[in-house]
Amino acid sequence: MKTYHIKEVSEMLGISSYTLRYYEKIGLLSFVKRDANGVREFLPKDLVTIKTIECLKKTNLPLKDIKNYFKLVDQGLDTANERRELFVKQKQKVNKEIEALEKTLKMINYKLHYYDEVLKTGDLNSCNRERQELIADIIAGNEK
Repeated sequence: MKTYHIKEVSEMLGISSYTLRYYEKIGLLSFVKRDANGVREFLPKDLVTIKTIECLKKTNLPLKDIKNYFKLVDQGLDTANERRELFVKQKQKVNKEIEALEKTLKMINYKLHYYDEVLKTGDLNSCNRERQELIADIIAGNEK
């Protein structure tokens, strides 16, 4: 079976070698084998594990909780529901972040439109109607 060295894994996944070594140091990659010279040898299935770690990290799940997730994985089928629930919670969290970012993007697009109109017309009041609508939405609580 093909194995990969740390540099190859780092390049494939866009994760620094330092980070991979750190993950191993704290026990997240304790399964990584070493050859006779002590060089790390990653299996293809290890790449999925590392991608899972990175995915959970991007949801701001603390490394200790990620480590706990992998302890649950090691326990087998009996913990599948608990592991699934972790992903359900992280999905909800990510969806809330997406919603917040969409609201942020809406405001950025509003401001871009405003400045495009100002530059086109040379009038700082060119989007007065849109501004009044935005103010009304803010006051009504529609722009939280």
